[in-house]
Amino acid sequence: MVYNNPVLFDKSETIVEKFTVRQNRRKLLIVSAEPKEADKIKQFIDEIKGQKEYECLVLDDELQVKTISEILDRQVMGTQLYISARWDDAVTIFNEAIDAGFSEDEIQVHISGEKKRYVYCIKCYHLQEAAAEETDTICHHCQISLEIGPFFSRERKGYIGYPYNPAFVTSN
Repeated sequence: MVYNNPVLFDKSETIVEKFTVRQNRRKLLIVSAEPKEADKIKQFIDEIKGQKEYECLVLDDELQVKTISEILDRQVMGTQLYISARWDDAVTIFNEAIDAGFSEDEIQVHISGEKKRYVYCIKCYHLQEAAAEETDTICHHCQISLEIGPFFSRERKGYIGYPYNPAFVTSN
């Protein structure tokens, strides 16, 4: 059996609307890469003050987001990670956290703005972005019509796109 690292995807269990305090954690690490969410972060900090040891990092630029691994690597076991960011920054921070040894259970992510959704073409093995509401799409690589399946593949890092011929689809 092959182990595949956790992947952040549009319906991931780690994505939350509001951070919740995990009582069995030694420390809380809050990483904010989205200035628009400062009020929500302040509200969460007010909620946990005095209850738990916490550290809050505000990342102002892309370079800081890319060098977050050093900070994540030096965290003690039992640290709960809270990420507030736009999609691309959240994915970067999430992946760095997984590489540093965090589990999905130790991470909560709040996405500011739109989430991204990816589809994996099983004909040509191309991964591409798709709109959240789409049930089918055309592969940008091989131009075949794909029905977007309901299952997310951690190994392929996208929803499985099944080839079909739209000419044979009957309307009810």
